[in-house]
Amino acid sequence: MDFEFCPTTSGLNVALRGRLTFAENGQFRRILGQLGELAGAPRVVFDLAGVEYIDSAGLGMLLVARDAVAGQKGRLTLESAWGQVARMLDLARFRDLFRDA
Repeated sequence: MDFEFCPTTSGLNVALRGRLTFAENGQFRRILGQLGELAGAPRVVFDLAGVEYIDSAGLGMLLVARDAVAGQKGRLTLESAWGQVARMLDLARFRDLFRDA
């Protein structure tokens, strides 16, 4: 899995690419560490357009990221999921958990 941080006027965009599975846990922890260093972003967007596959461990990692961002008084949203990733997010009702309010 690769990732790229892109600051925006409303917060931070994190573009994820590749697979989001247990095997990528270490890489995902690097993302969380960098999010911690950038504390205070009111809105963090995970752009999932480049994610081709996600499993239950990947879903769990997204929940951990959501909690980490919320702990910094921010909001994490998910965008641009497609194919298998979109189906998994729908099955897990993640669109309700990560929706912009």
